[in-house]
Amino acid sequence: MHALTHDRSADRVVQVALVATLALVVTEFVAGALAHSLALISDGWHNFTDVPTLLLSWGALHFARRAPDRRKTFGYHRAGVLAAFVNGLLLVGVAAFICYEGYERILRPERVASGAMLGVGLLALVINGGITLGLARRRRDLNLRAVFIHNLGDALSNVGIIAGGWLIRETGQTFIDPVLAFLISGMIVWSAVGILIESTNILLESAPKGISVERVANAMLDVPGVREVHDVHIWSLGSESHALACHICIFDMPTSESERISHRVQALLASEFGITHTTIQFEHTHPPGDFHRYMPAPASSKGEAGE
Repeated sequence: MHALTHDRSADRVVQVALVATLALVVTEFVAGALAHSLALISDGWHNFTDVPTLLLSWGALHFARRAPDRRKTFGYHRAGVLAAFVNGLLLVGVAAFICYEGYERILRPERVASGAMLGVGLLALVINGGITLGLARRRRDLNLRAVFIHNLGDALSNVGIIAGGWLIRETGQTFIDPVLAFLISGMIVWSAVGILIESTNILLESAPKGISVERVANAMLDVPGVREVHDVHIWSLGSESHALACHICIFDMPTSESERISHRVQALLASEFGITHTTIQFEHTHPPGDFHRYMPAPASSKGEAGE
């Protein structure tokens, strides 16, 4: 119930952000046209790129709540990861667009209405800053983190527009605007690369960030009754959902005893590593087995390729 409430809350934040962003885009286009301000029109296009981002994220939140079916047996956890990957690509595109506009502004400086830049820039900062704060507590979700980064970049660009408008009005130097644009685009690319790397690792079923296969296997070896661990595969279903499959050797014993070992291993994985979806295959050995070890997967297997 808590998770469902969390999803619904995130849903509302994204919906409000979508409506507010569309209203802001219209405002910047109209104000930019009336004030002959290329900076405001460019920022309007910058904010307009958030619309597909928000639509993708809203759709991902919707699909992530859908239950598994006969074909999607793991459910739709990857929907948010796919959205994050696409959003990361969009962030790179936005940064490239800002750099291009900055380059054009250096070649062909234009006089702008600094008062309009200040007023609309402040309004945009309030809207984008509010959206960013609304998403700040949900950054653990990779999909929502991409939206958070998008709007944080927008808020920073709004600060640049406000500062640029004030400096241009005070000094008359129009080169200030493109310099700020280059700095903002660099920050956006830096954030986008992190999102692309993390989402790509999940899509390639690499071991989750911060989880060592060897450390997990050695922790399972500490569970009483576990003699050997091998064929360990750990991957992510989504940004916060991890899975594990492995083989565990135990002594030949009644099923009721092996079931207790299974429960202990599952509890350890959930509490220590956040791994909640497990598939464990038991194998039996006979005393006096003296091995107590972790056998890494062969180099050609899925587990080794994902590390």
